[in-house]
Amino acid sequence: MLHSLYKYYAERKWGEAFLNGELLFRSLSYFRDLEDGSVRGDGNEGTSIYRPNGGLVVTNHTQGWTKVFRGAFKSTANQAEILVFCLSRSLTDRLRDSFKAAVCIEILDVKRFCARIEAALPSNATFPGKPGRTRIGQRVEYYKETDDCNPRWALPDLIASAKHDSYSWQDEYRLVFSLTDALGFEKADMRLVRDGGNDPPKPAEHRQYPLKVSSLRDICKLHNFGNSG
Repeated sequence: MLHSLYKYYAERKWGEAFLNGELLFRSLSYFRDLEDGSVRGDGNEGTSIYRPNGGLVVTNHTQGWTKVFRGAFKSTANQAEILVFCLSRSLTDRLRDSFKAAVCIEILDVKRFCARIEAALPSNATFPGKPGRTRIGQRVEYYKETDDCNPRWALPDLIASAKHDSYSWQDEYRLVFSLTDALGFEKADMRLVRDGGNDPPKPAEHRQYPLKVSSLRDICKLHNFGNSG
C-alpha cells in the first residue's frame, strides 16, 4: 500500500499554490529537452531503449538472413501529447538538496488525491493501464538498457512511466494523462539506431496543462526546510 507521496518545491509560494489545488502538468518533451544536470531533465524521456550485450539479432525472413546489429532499438512515445506531473515516494535529504527544495508537500491520502485529479480533467482524458482499469497514478519503473524491453516497447503508457535506472534514487511516482490517443497500443516511433545521441531540442513540442482542483490541504502536510523564499 502506498502511504504518502512527496512534491518538492524550491519556493514556498509554489507549495502553497499546490495546497490550494493548483497543479502544472508538462509534456514529456519538456523534460526531454530540460538541461539541469540530469535532475528533472532526461534526454531519453518518453523513449524506451533496448541495447543488449553483444548487439541486436536481426532476422529478415523474406530474404533469409540473420545478422547482429551493433546498436539499439528505440521506441519513442508521442512526447508532446503525453502530460505528466512528477512526485516522489520518498522524503530524503538527497531529493531535498537535488531539487534545491525550500518546502516539500506530503500527500497523505494518495487515493483521494488521484481521484480529485482525474475528476477535474476533461472527459476525453485518457490514462495508463488496461481497458477498464486505467488510472492516472503510476509508479515509475527503472530499467537497464540491457533488460528485456517486452512489452514496454509497444505500450506508450509504460514508456511514459519508465526511466533509466540511473534515476532510481528519485523513487518517482507520476500522474500521467493525454487528451489524444498518444497512450494507445503501438502509438510510438520505433527504429534501430547506431548511437545513443539525442535529437536537437524542439521547443515547439513543449506543452503545459494548468489544472485547478479543490483545496488539497485536508489530505496534505507541508514540510518546511528553512529558507522558504
